[in-house]
Amino acid sequence: MRWRQLEGRFVLLGFPELPVADDYACLGGAAPAQITREGGETSILAEERFAPAIEARHDQVRREGGLVWFTFEASMEWDVVGFLALVTGALADAGVPVGAVCGFSRDHLFVSESYLAKCRQVLGQLFTEA
Repeated sequence: MRWRQLEGRFVLLGFPELPVADDYACLGGAAPAQITREGGETSILAEERFAPAIEARHDQVRREGGLVWFTFEASMEWDVVGFLALVTGALADAGVPVGAVCGFSRDHLFVSESYLAKCRQVLGQLFTEA
């Protein structure tokens, strides 16, 4: 397994409304993005450059900015057991708060820039950097 840190800064936004058509523009860039709707809340994880427009369209937006996105290079089948537990457990032991994003074929993590060095160190002990 290899990991890499993606270029750029990311932001996690949360608001009670449904996403509107213009919110989906963040999915069309070169960098990854995710929109989730659950429990009466929409969450958007995207490049920070999209944040001002999204925030202007919604009231009561909560924001967690300055995030770094890490992706794991190998495609994973759905019968893989314990991968995220291994990674997030090691990061938890190091005191690194983390968010996880699961795509169909691979897993991703995002962390605050303030934990970047520690996260890179822990991931480097577990796997090879791409």
